Amino acid sequence: MIDGKRALRGGVVVDAEAASHILKPLLDSAKVCGIVKPCVLACAPSDARYEERQSLVDAIMRSGAASAEVIPEPLAAAIGAGIDVSSPYARMVVDIGEGVTDCAIISSSEIRACCAVRTGCARMRSAIVKDLGCSGYGDEFADHLMRRCGLDRSPEEIGSITVAASIELVLEEIACKLSSFVRDLPAEMGCDVIDSGICLTGGGALIPGVRRFLEERIGISISVADNPRHSVVEGARAILPVMLMLNRWD
Repeated sequence: MIDGKRALRGGVVVDAEAASHILKPLLDSAKVCGIVKPCVLACAPSDARYEERQSLVDAIMRSGAASAEVIPEPLAAAIGAGIDVSSPYARMVVDIGEGVTDCAIISSSEIRACCAVRTGCARMRSAIVKDLGCSGYGDEFADHLMRRCGLDRSPEEIGSITVAASIELVLEEIACKLSSFVRDLPAEMGCDVIDSGICLTGGGALIPGVRRFLEERIGISISVADNPRHSVVEGARAILPVMLMLNRWD
């Protein structure tokens, strides 16, 4: 939030100017000898429209980048989670981020199918704040409750039942979308996913009970990446030198 303007919503840039104000200090610090502008690799939801991707590029260029390239977020998440994306066998990754939950089926280094739900951790916090009536404490308090209680309904946890109910409302929407997505997969691809399971990444993967909740509703085994919160960043870091080598920068 810059001067009352929200830079992001639903995992995409909604105000390029506000986003550029956030990015500029980072890009300034990345300049070589304080002069040479950096090349930037950014991630966007798999369902991002052309206008949304362009807003992201505009924000990056306004911030002082020499060039900008955008890749699908779940591809970066899969690589950062250690999935062998070059394998011919289909692997499924689900990234529960701040404003979007993005999932993709990846094989032979390409996304074969994908879907996204424009909801994530931010909406879970908002639901907790509303249901508990704790707006005076802000998002940090809701985030603390979300990551401490999660879907734990133990009576010794104050407010845990309400917290769980708030989170479940959002997760039900996510689970419904993912279940439908899996059911519509081609048979061979679906068999690969059932065999290898689903890899869960993103900050939402750290909420207690989320993995079990989704596993029960989708009916496929789910594992959490070793460092789910940083999977997208680490994946993008791994992709960047490859893209530079292929001379994809203008």
